[in-house]
Amino acid sequence: MRTLIVSLLTGLALLAGAGAAHAVADPPAQIPADPAGDWRLSEVGGRVACTLTFTRQTSHGGFEVKAPLACRRAFPPLQGVVAWTQDDKGALTLTDAQAKPVIVFPGETNGALEAKAPDGRTWRLEPLPARAPSA
Repeated sequence: MRTLIVSLLTGLALLAGAGAAHAVADPPAQIPADPAGDWRLSEVGGRVACTLTFTRQTSHGGFEVKAPLACRRAFPPLQGVVAWTQDDKGALTLTDAQAKPVIVFPGETNGALEAKAPDGRTWRLEPLPARAPSA
């Protein structure tokens, strides 16, 4: 009986260790070193999402942001956004034509990139996987 209990406890310890190792293996969401590319913008708790494209084309004190008209309608503060910048701490800032910040997504985060928009809603920004080149 004692051998059975020791075996069970050993098995449970191994399972717990495997679960802990798995939890450590999942890194927190971080802003990529080069944020140029496609990003998914959504409202936390909302149903609408759209794709923003951060380009390397210079624009008004930063780099150009491309957003479909439907996206700008779903997220009204985007109507004035023309550029994106990244500071030395990694924060992503969406700016207007005067290079004034509209929304800032912190660079040092332990989860999804979330920030409070000017309209009071919380936005989530997630990098989308790079698309494979067309053949």
